Amino acid sequence: MARWGTDMTIVSGEEIKTVRGFFRAVNSKSWQNMESVVSLLGEISRGQYVYLGPADVAAREGDTLNLGTKSYLFRRVEAYYFGNRPIYLWGLCVEKGVNDTWGTQSSN
Repeated sequence: MARWGTDMTIVSGEEIKTVRGFFRAVNSKSWQNMESVVSLLGEISRGQYVYLGPADVAAREGDTLNLGTKSYLFRRVEAYYFGNRPIYLWGLCVEKGVNDTWGTQSSN
């Protein structure tokens, strides 16, 4: 991550943390087969993104990830372990203001 990752910030309450990790649109062959149009970057219209980051910089569900001019909301975060040692964080995000109601029930 240190060598090939991208600089991002995570906002957790009043705390702002700078991290270097990976962030990309969720891409699945089964989803691609259901979609009629896929963007050049492989973004699927479902609007979900995967975050991989260092284990020593905590992120929680509800935190915000800032990358470039866009902000994303963490919907799920898990640490992955090798033995008893956490080696990285995995997170599932949605773009704020666009898909940030993902996973919520409609009030209709």
